Amino acid sequence: MLGTVEAGFPSPAEEELGDTMNLDEFLIRNKETTYMLKVTGDSMIEAGLLPGDLVLVERRSDAKDGDIVIAQIDQGWTMKYLRKRGRKCWLEAANKKYHPIHPTQELKIAAIGGGVLNVEMRHS
Repeated sequence: MLGTVEAGFPSPAEEELGDTMNLDEFLIRNKETTYMLKVTGDSMIEAGLLPGDLVLVERRSDAKDGDIVIAQIDQGWTMKYLRKRGRKCWLEAANKKYHPIHPTQELKIAAIGGGVLNVEMRHS
C-alpha cells in the first residue's frame, strides 16, 4: 500500500510507503484452480459486472442457488446466476431485459465467481 488519498476535499499529497501486500492473499483462495476472465456483454450489469471488467473465478462445480457461475448450457458458455428449485436448475441474468435460460440438453457448471476487478475508468 503506497499511502492514503483524500476522497473529500483535496489535500497535499503525502507519498510514503505503507505496508506491502500480495492481492492474491485477499482475492484467491486456491491459486491452482483460480483464473481470470474478461466480461463481455451486459447480461450481468445489475450484479456490477460490466463489459471490460475482469472476474476471478474458481474451477468448481459445487455451486449453490444464487451463485454467479461460468456454465456450459446446451453447447454454449455464459456467466449467470445459478437458480435451483428442487431438481431443476437454470441460469438467470442480472439484467431485466434477458429471460432465464433453461437447459434443453445439459447444464454443466465449470466455475464459481469470486471477485471482480473494475479496470476501466468510467465517467458519469
